[in-house]
This record gives sequence, C-alpha cells and structure tokens, in this order.
Amino acid sequence: MNEVFQRYLAALGKTEFMPRAALDEYQRGLVRQLVTHARANSPFYAERLNCLVAPDGSIDLRRWNEVPILTRSEVTQSVERMSAANLDQSRLGPVSEHKTSGSGGEAIMFGVNALAKLAYNAALTRLARWHGADPAKPLAQLRIYRMDPVPHYPEGQVSRGWSQAAPDAAVYGLDMRATVDQQIEWLSRHKTPYLMTLPSNAMALGYAMADAAAPFTFEKIFSISETILPGARELVAEKLGGKLIGIYSTEETGYVATECPLTPHYHVCSEMTLVEIVGENGGPVSAGEAGRVLVTSLYNYATPFIRYDIGDVAIADERPCSCGRTLPVLSQVLGRTRNAFVFRDGKRAWPRVWNATAMRSFVPCKEFQVVQVDYERIEFRYVPDGERSIDAEGLRAYAKQQLHPSVETVPVRVDSLSRGPGGKLDPFVSNLS
Repeated sequence: MNEVFQRYLAALGKTEFMPRAALDEYQRGLVRQLVTHARANSPFYAERLNCLVAPDGSIDLRRWNEVPILTRSEVTQSVERMSAANLDQSRLGPVSEHKTSGSGGEAIMFGVNALAKLAYNAALTRLARWHGADPAKPLAQLRIYRMDPVPHYPEGQVSRGWSQAAPDAAVYGLDMRATVDQQIEWLSRHKTPYLMTLPSNAMALGYAMADAAAPFTFEKIFSISETILPGARELVAEKLGGKLIGIYSTEETGYVATECPLTPHYHVCSEMTLVEIVGENGGPVSAGEAGRVLVTSLYNYATPFIRYDIGDVAIADERPCSCGRTLPVLSQVLGRTRNAFVFRDGKRAWPRVWNATAMRSFVPCKEFQVVQVDYERIEFRYVPDGERSIDAEGLRAYAKQQLHPSVETVPVRVDSLSRGPGGKLDPFVSNLS
C-alpha cells in the first residue's frame, strides 16, 4: 500500500489547489462510486438510495438532498445491515474493526477497509506538512484507547509510523486515564517534538507543567476529539511551547477537516469526505449560518456512512481562503447539537459561541464546565487557578446578556470535572436539551 499512499499524497498536493468546479466534479465521481457500491452490497442502502437512480441506471446526484439523513439511532440499530456483504479486498484492502467512544450513546462497532485508513493518514500527513512538522520525527499520543491492548501507565506502548510517509518513526502511546502527573512522568521518558491529545488534556498538562521540576516543550501539538475553545491556543503555546493544530474527525467517518496553516479555520478534506451544513428541516443553510453537520465518508466501503448526522453544529464560509487553497472552509465548529441551552420561552442558544476567554476573566480557572441545570439556573463549574478572586456578579451579568435574561449563573468550585467515555471534557452541557 505504500506506493498507493505516495501517489495519493501527491494527488492531495494538487487537489487542494484545484479550481473549485473541478474539485466538486472530482468529489461527485467518488460519491457516485460509493452509492453504486452501497446499493449493490449493503442491505441497509439497497432501497434507501433509489432516489438517485436515473431511468438509464446511472447515478443522478441532483436529487442528493432526497437521500434520508442517517441518524445515530439508525446506526446503532442497523450497523450490521449497513456493512457491505461483498468487498474487493484486492482493491480496498482488508477490513479492521473499530469502536466508538459511546459519548453520543451506545458504543458502535463497525468495519473500515484499509484504503479508507490510508486516505485518513494522508490527510494527517498533509496537515503535518502544512504546519512544518516532519513525519519522520517521533510522536507521543495521549488519548483513550478502546480496543485491546490498552497501553496503561507506566509502560505505555511503542509502535512505528504515525504517518505512512515515514513508517519507521517512533510512536509512543499512553492511555489518557493516567493522571496528569503520571502523563508528565511518562512524557519525560519519551521526549518527542510532537504530541497528539485532546485540547483540554493539553491545557491540563500545561498548567501542571508550569510547576514541574523538569519541564519540557513540544514543537507541535495535534488536537483531537474536542473543539478548541478560545484562549486554548494561547495557553498551550505559553505553557507547552508549541502550536496547537486542530483536527476535526470522527471515529465513524474519519477525517472531516484540518486546520489551515495560515488561519484558525478548517479546510474540509473534500478528496475523502463530503460535508454538508443543513438546517433543522434538512435543507442547506445560507453561507455563514450555523447548521447541523452531515458527513459522507467516500472511501469506507466496508461500512458506508452516507449523509450521517454526526451530532455537531458548524458554520461554513464561502469566501476564498487567504492561503490559496480551494478546499471548502469551516469557519467555526460550534459543538454538539445536544449541547444547545433551552429556555422556558422556547429560545435556544449555543454557548460555544461565547467568548471563553471572557468567562475566564470573571472566574480564573484551569478548567471549566458550564451546565444548564434547569431553565433558570446555570452552574459555572470550575477548577480554580490558585486562590485568585472571582467576579461572580460579572459572570452573572455576562450570562444574562449573552445567553438569556432569565438565567441565574452561579460559580461552583470543584476539585475536578467529569469526562465522557472517550475522555472528552464537554465544556457546555444542558440537562434539558
């Protein structure tokens, strides 16, 4: 597969600057191939995609919006029927089993063929090169491992090749359920220029490293699994020394978008992923308007995910990017649809559009979680940053202005914040949504 990888990586270097019309046509060709395969080999899609079949048997993508949106509950109930009965492994490679974190409900087991994993790795390699990272240098990973063997502290694990462009580069892995102090001790034994972890974990490391006896730094920190909140980039750069680089991906569909090297927005990986931003009615939203994120993974023929609602809200930007790349742009990834705050008069708000830096100015903290307890009460739960004083009244007034005039926001000091099954720290949680 290495020769295939090199050819595909070289192609990505061209498609990212391809005229948009040509890029869209390139993508439509991949969609047609996936649809043809899914109709023929997946019982779940056999009739679901019939609306795309023209009288002459060809695939007509003009009716794409008529394809039903795939929900998480449907996947949970029907993932076995979604899987392809026949797979050309000589072309698509062997299938490996993967498991979701269960953060959106019940964990899901599904298959991924090797060609899809090759495409995802090419997206990571391209991102690394965009930001001046060398795939031949070692990488440390701190994340939640859901498949055995789990690399527990103190040993962790050692493997090779975080990028297929440099298959001999050392990769050190440790399950993130180790304490922050244990992670720092482990990292001190495996000094690497690059780190891959959740942004909230990078921030926790940064705070702890400020008082460490033997601090060390990173050149690049690849951010996974969570949205990067305002202020996180500056804090991580100050505490850990390296640039925080965003990766927007899901377990089920692989790489969705990666951070532009010149701006803080994300470029959609259009060569392997179709992304749609839709409203509540399922139709496209206007440019600059927030909407639900639908993803179609174009190379996973083992378990096709077509128009899959991944549970996120994002904003697309139709303006050309200053970097010159023609890949579509996501200007913001606002968060999970389930995190909408709901008020008694029926209004909703997405607190992720708050200025998180402003919140910390009222309540200095290492970590926080904003929880809507009921219609009128919000708790700002925080792990204090030393004994610095807080401005409870300022926070209260800010929440009334930014969220809803009916809410009372109360700071609640805690020793630690609970994380989800995948190790994610959800900064905004609604008990009503």
